[in-house]
Order: sequence, then structure tokens, then C-alpha cells
Amino acid sequence: MKNEEIKLDKKDKKLLYLLDIDGRMNYSQLAKKTQMSKQLVKYRIERLEKLGIIRGYYTMIDTSRLGLTAFRVYLKLKNITPEKKNEILEYLKNQKHIWAIVLIAGKWDIALGISVSNIYEFYELWDTLLENHLENIKDYKTSIYSPIHHYAKAYILGEKDNSKIRILGGRERAQFDDKDLQLLIAISKNARISLLDLAEKVNISAELASYRLKQLEKRGIIQGYRAMIDVSKLGYHFFKAEIRLSTYKNIKQIMQYCHQHPNIYQIDKTIGGETLELEFHVKELQEMLDIIAEIEKLFPKTIESFDYITVLSEEKMIYMPEVSVPPKSK
Repeated sequence: MKNEEIKLDKKDKKLLYLLDIDGRMNYSQLAKKTQMSKQLVKYRIERLEKLGIIRGYYTMIDTSRLGLTAFRVYLKLKNITPEKKNEILEYLKNQKHIWAIVLIAGKWDIALGISVSNIYEFYELWDTLLENHLENIKDYKTSIYSPIHHYAKAYILGEKDNSKIRILGGRERAQFDDKDLQLLIAISKNARISLLDLAEKVNISAELASYRLKQLEKRGIIQGYRAMIDVSKLGYHFFKAEIRLSTYKNIKQIMQYCHQHPNIYQIDKTIGGETLELEFHVKELQEMLDIIAEIEKLFPKTIESFDYITVLSEEKMIYMPEVSVPPKSK
């Protein structure tokens, strides 16, 4: 069933954009940037949450800095009933190494994000999945994220995005200890948790929690904080284009174009996937096709071919899987 588009005014859209850039921004900061009172900012955010436009707040954690490798697995299902599909989804949600479960349409049915500390952990998870559900898996494809480039949802304001690029994956291991890991797990599912509550969960002072968070940001382990926005309620559709390039000479210019284009939300760089994978939030399919045509016009003889998938829903999204990671001492 298609979601009915919810109409928002400029102040609501500005709040969404700011929370997408920094989901930990407090009411005073948001009030200053939107020229509203703190009380009105609080009321509007709570309204956006009740409407289901804001579904939560998560912390963008670059787990490659913790020594983890992120895999992407596409699954095509077969012999499936709604009950069996729900059973498979529940099984996947309970796997601690799986941090993303996305339902898609096209040549694949499910996309998984999986983070592991070594190939043996991945094989154990994969082997167990096949033992339990191979009779319902028609096909699959595995690749490695290296890395993912996240851009802010500038299209909400109809502007180009010039905010910081959040990069996840493909980096060397940083320094951290057990308390850092506890902090990351505690803040991963609620980026707006107060310092007092965060400190209590980790059994340290609020001052030390604040200092450690800043250090995790400085080391690039925390890449940012963002609101989880249900863009379908704003009338947007989520598509992913998998583009085969005929030349890699213009890749830097293409990446710059993608960052500044308001409707391009993410670039996935992978080992084993296509040479360029773009994720779009657009009002209709033709809008995405027009953007790809513009890329072809700006960079002639660069795109050899492309295919696309439709993203239906995010069933699980958390950038810090609850897995054991050996600390790297400071």
C-alpha cells in the first residue's frame, strides 16, 4: 500500500535536514539555526516522530576502524510464502553480525549488510544460513563494501549538499579500548541519548563520556549522527543504480557531481559489485533516469550500461553490530 505524502512547511524541512547532518544537535542549536524557540523546535520534532517521518536516530560508525570488514549479500528467494518470508526475516534480524536488512524489488529480494572480524566468522554465519534456509534461496551474490559514501538529504530543502561526507569502510584500524566499544554499542541505537544516560550505561562520568565521544569522532570511528527519516512519507522513492563504467578516468569528477546532486543519497564502492553504485531518493523513476542521462552527457563515453533495483523498506539498520572486537590499546 502506497504511503500518503505528508506535507511539511519550510521549518519542518529545515529541522529534518539539520538532524540528518547531526542527529545529536540539541534544541538550543536547532532553535538558533531555524530561528524558532526551543519549545517550538521540541514540539515540531515530537510531531515528526509521531507522524513516523523520524523513526529514530542512529550513530554512523565506521567499523573498519575497529578492524571489521563489511560484506554485502544479495538474496533471491524461492518457494516463499508470506509466513516463510517473515520467518527468514526474523532469523536474519537475530543474527548479531547482520547490521542491515533491506527489502528490495527487481532481480534480488533482500540485501544484507554483514560485519565480521575475519573470513571465518563470515563463513560460519553463511554456512548456518544455508543450513536453515537454502531451500528458499534461489540465488545470491556477495561483495565487500570498500567504502560507502553517505551524503545528507539536501533534496528536502531543494539545495545542493555541501555538508561533510560520512565515509564508512575501507580504512585502517584505529585505537580504541573496551570502554570505547561499550560507548559505541550504547549510542549506536539512539544517537540522541543524553550524556548522563550514556555515562550510566558505561559506568563512567558524563565528562569522560563526552571526552571519549569527541576522541572517537576525531579518530574517524564515529562518522556522524543522523535521523532515520522515512522518505516515503515525504513522497520520495528509493532506487539504486548499478552502473558499469567503460573508463575510470573521470571517477573523481563523477563523485563530486554525486555529492553535490541533492537527490543522490549514497555511493557504494565495492569489491565484487559494479564499478559505480548510486543510491537515489526521487519523486519518480524518470527523475533518476534523467540524472543518469545527465551524467552521461557531462561525461561522454563513460557509462557502458546500468541496471537498477527498487528499495522497498529498511527492516534493520544499525552501524554497530554487537560482536566481540579485540581492542587496540591507546
